[in-house]
This record gives sequence, structure tokens and C-alpha cells, in this order.
Amino acid sequence: MVIIRTRPAPAYAAAAAVFALTVSCADDARPSPSPTSRPASTHPSPTTPQRTSATASTPSPTSTASAPADPADAKAQIRRSWSRFFSPRSSPEDRAKVMEDGYQYELMIEALAKDPRARLLRARVDSVTFTSDQHATIHYTLFSEGRKIGPAGPGASVRQDGVWKISFMTVCSLTKYGKDVPRAATC
Repeated sequence: MVIIRTRPAPAYAAAAAVFALTVSCADDARPSPSPTSRPASTHPSPTTPQRTSATASTPSPTSTASAPADPADAKAQIRRSWSRFFSPRSSPEDRAKVMEDGYQYELMIEALAKDPRARLLRARVDSVTFTSDQHATIHYTLFSEGRKIGPAGPGASVRQDGVWKISFMTVCSLTKYGKDVPRAATC
């Protein structure tokens, strides 16, 4: 009788090695249960935070402050930004500097500045309420040719790149006051 010895094919050997590594490295972060450990409870531990679907999909805010470190200075910056945006002497480029993501929306800003009705808009900041150190609700009054128009309503300012700016959505809401001002697609 003749016995022929064969070696396993290299592909089978490689697959077996990969499987062995995968199984041994599958979950190094979690300790393996000891033979005396109890099965995992379906009830959350009072000390273990539970992730819900809302927490899993909602990014954590980067700041929890309710106001900037110097609220008086921040309010002054906000008022200057609003004044600059609504000034008849401000160019579209100047206005873009004081609007959230302004350079992305220069066409809309330029249309507001050149439109026969929209270019007459002026705003008076009546109050500033900080909702965080990066966001503020702005109550303002909107005027055209010295007359109050509106309803103006609350707008917003955001701190972007260290500068307080008029929020994008606030500027979007102004396009309705122009004769022929196209809104950005993201408004």
C-alpha cells in the first residue's frame, strides 16, 4: 500500500490564518467574560450612560456657554456688523465680510445692494439676546426710505472666524423686500 502525503493548498492555509486572527482580534476593547460572570442585564445600570438614537445621531455642541466672555463687546460688534451690512456706502464685498458664509453668497448680496427697492433697506438693532457664546437672537426694526416696514422680526447673528456676523437665514429673509432679488438655493 502506498500512502501519499499532500499539503493543504496555500489558499486554504491563508484563509485559516486570517480567520484565526479575526476571531482573536474581534473585540479587544471588551474584556472576555469570566466563567463566573453573569449574563448582561437588559436593564441599564444607573451609572452607565445609555446612548439613544437621538444622542447617537446628534453631534455634541462644542460650547455650552450661554454668552460670550465679554457680552458688551460682542453686542457692540454685532451692532457694527448690522450697521455695515445695511449701510448704503458698503460694497457687496464689505457686506460679505459681515454675513455668515458671505463669500459663498456674493451674488445674492450684490443683488440686494443693486436692487432699486432692497438697496433702500436699513435696520436698527433693538435688542441682542445671546443663546450661546456663538449665537445671538437679534430683534430689529426694518426701514425703507425712513419708514418702518415689516414685520421685521427676530434675526440672528453668529460668531464665525472670530467675527460676529449677520446669519445667512436673516439675509435670506430680506430678499422678499427686493424687486428682483434671487434667493440662494439653500435659503
